[in-house]
Amino acid sequence: MRPRNAALTSLLMAGALLVLGQLYLAIPLTSAVVARFAASPEEASLVGAAFGATYALGFLVFGPLSDRIGRRLVITGGLVALAATTILVGLAQTFETLIAARALQGLSAAAFAPTALSLIAEALEPQERPLGLSLMSLAFLGAAPLAQLAGTAAADVGLSGIMLWLAPAYVLAAGALGLALGERGGRPAAVSGRADDSGGLSALLRDRLLLAAWAAAGTVLLGFVTFFAGAALRPGVDAQTLALLRLAAIPPLFLTFAAAPLAKRIGPHRTAALGLAVSAAGLLMAATGGSAALVPASVVLAGGVSIAVPGLIGTVSSRAGAGNRGLALALYSTTLFLGASAAQPLAHALAPFGAATLGLVPALVGTAAAFALLRAGAAPGHSSPAHGHAR
Repeated sequence: MRPRNAALTSLLMAGALLVLGQLYLAIPLTSAVVARFAASPEEASLVGAAFGATYALGFLVFGPLSDRIGRRLVITGGLVALAATTILVGLAQTFETLIAARALQGLSAAAFAPTALSLIAEALEPQERPLGLSLMSLAFLGAAPLAQLAGTAAADVGLSGIMLWLAPAYVLAAGALGLALGERGGRPAAVSGRADDSGGLSALLRDRLLLAAWAAAGTVLLGFVTFFAGAALRPGVDAQTLALLRLAAIPPLFLTFAAAPLAKRIGPHRTAALGLAVSAAGLLMAATGGSAALVPASVVLAGGVSIAVPGLIGTVSSRAGAGNRGLALALYSTTLFLGASAAQPLAHALAPFGAATLGLVPALVGTAAAFALLRAGAAPGHSSPAHGHAR
């Protein structure tokens, strides 16, 4: 990778860890929120859900906006807005204002992910893009265990203190990315002679494989986050075990680098389906193996997610054109993080029915998504990207 592109990719990875980490910070801080705001554990789970819901829905605004006004302006402006809303979260004095501030924070954070993925697809050379997508997938997925470990380590500071620490980091990230992008990241030019490049939503909705990929995205982090949130609700699982689960999930995340050659060999949608199947196997291990199976289940689950996410990004990115790639990736990101934001409340809802249910429900959903991807990819007319220019 050329030095300039390597620097940009490194900054985008750092931004991904900082931005997406906000979604997962709330999981180990549930007890701190309960104590600080006199909330129930079920109410405290809304701190993560409020961020996640507006974060996911905000992609529908910022992805298309970056297609129109340029990636650089959207990503840097979004980071500055995130710094401001993070301060609001840190200053919240009541539970109601905390939830409102987290919702605003999630909305401003939504400018990052679809714009960053579009930049990887457009700013990097064709031979550099598979590595760039793998690195970004690693950063997005690594945010889950790393943010939870950081939240656990800084639990004494509390949610408010952590937020006030993080706010300046977003301003620094905005400045660094603005400098790294320079003249790049303006409004993407449509590829001449290809009407589909500016076909907007209507062109995307005609692609059955895209529809299946968007639906499958909603199941990936649903299972991943439900596993970690559900583990904390299991009887007999202490803080040391939870930390071990999060640490065990980190090494398998490097399987993102195996996704690119695998996608080249069998196709990105089949790669995504394989990852979903492996993830389901990990969830089944957690459902049927008892507490002793949690650590190996964490490894298998993280490995599956690490293969599924780059496969889904590759599927979506390759089937969209320059004029609607931001929109296509925004819809992918929306379903991905709607699943993540629903996971913690889902874990609280399923926990009374036993540990087996916590694993079985997301495993079945993920398995169904894998079959849907394979079926859509096998349909006539889906052997190559609908827009004729795979990246």
